[in-house]
Amino acid sequence: MSRLIPACSLVLLTSLTGASAFAKGKAPAKVRLPQTVAQVEADTTDFINQTRAITNSNECFPIHLRDTQRIGILYLYCSDAAHEQDAEGVRISENFKVPDSIARRYNFWRRVYSLWGKDQYVMHLSEYPEIVLQAFDVSRVSQDVGPVRRENMVKKVAKAEREYYRKIFLQMHQFRAQPELFTPAMKRLEKAMAHINEKDKYLTAYRSLRLQRGQRDFIANGLMTAPKYFPAIEEEFKSQGIPVEITRLAFVESSFNLMARSKVGASGVYQIMPATGRQYLKMHSGVDERNDPIKASRAAAKLLKLNYSLTGNWPLAITAYNHGVGGIKRAVRSVGSNDIHQLINRYRGNQFGFASKNFYASFLGVLATLKDADKIFPDVPKVSPMSFEAVRLTKATGLKDLKKKYSMTSQEIAAMNPDISGHVVRNHGVLPRGYVLKVPVRSNSQSYMTTTSTPPNS
Repeated sequence: MSRLIPACSLVLLTSLTGASAFAKGKAPAKVRLPQTVAQVEADTTDFINQTRAITNSNECFPIHLRDTQRIGILYLYCSDAAHEQDAEGVRISENFKVPDSIARRYNFWRRVYSLWGKDQYVMHLSEYPEIVLQAFDVSRVSQDVGPVRRENMVKKVAKAEREYYRKIFLQMHQFRAQPELFTPAMKRLEKAMAHINEKDKYLTAYRSLRLQRGQRDFIANGLMTAPKYFPAIEEEFKSQGIPVEITRLAFVESSFNLMARSKVGASGVYQIMPATGRQYLKMHSGVDERNDPIKASRAAAKLLKLNYSLTGNWPLAITAYNHGVGGIKRAVRSVGSNDIHQLINRYRGNQFGFASKNFYASFLGVLATLKDADKIFPDVPKVSPMSFEAVRLTKATGLKDLKKKYSMTSQEIAAMNPDISGHVVRNHGVLPRGYVLKVPVRSNSQSYMTTTSTPPNS
């Protein structure tokens, strides 16, 4: 499984190399308050003027302020009511409720999945994810500019903007006992961070600026594929006693991208690592069952079931899917609590980084987004579940014979059985004995919708 959030999200971590001696705990040269960056102050004034007349808004939304190098600079507007509402836990489903303790973190991820698209990069704080400083919108950049160049453009602009905020946070830390000296830009940040009761929160903010790419478009793309598989996947989870809502973890891991592959070797919509795949699935002879969502769901469900038995609750079991169950058990022992909020705030394990801290909140954000998918993604076409018959091969069989027997083309075999490698499909290779092949339902056959329709031990 992936240790990233998720592999396809192209998360950009801003570099904080070259931090000042002040950030390292040494006495800094005195920062003079008048040296606030003029551009941020101008943006703040414009933002205040644009939002002055807004009333009765219970949700946050972006405000465009200016363009720089064809990239839009946006601030996120939240009314007082919306800001307070962000701190309130909500019930998403029968089995999952967002506790108050991580509600703000959850709402950040909910917006990443439902509000911000692939053309928006959100600058926020890794230690306090809900604190959104601004966003960069590349939708106005010509489509002739390739994705790599567009991303590099954002990085360049973000680097300069990041330095503005670093200076401001240093000033805020120095003058934290004299908030009456704060400029309008500082007051905006002070208000956004008022709920954080930490002495050095502005210094922490200075150290933790980060970019997160919006995921709305990736979720929309996944919704054009996932409904084909979810009825069968849900049956697999039910058969193993796993809440069906957790099937949606595939959107956190890969946005349900069938081609998702990570740099560390994870593969498929559930981003299963090779060691886990070899334990629960077939990975040989041109077959990698990690890449079949239905077959992979069996491994994901078994791993989650094991995690739950060892951790005792679903927030930790789901986090262990990313961090590893051994790491979660160490974290629990370290802080003396199995509360996910306590682990996030108090555990300082070297490997328990941003991805692990936010994995459960991001899952809840995905779950809420998918619950309201019809409203959030009205233009995504409806997709019917895949109807298939599962056939276990009693002997090694070539694709030519299988195509003839089941009246299928190579493209149809590949589409219904994404765990077969492209090399085997292109060269009409041989599938091993015991392989379970999905084929169209024949007129005299039952339509199989679940993995339980396949022979045992598949």
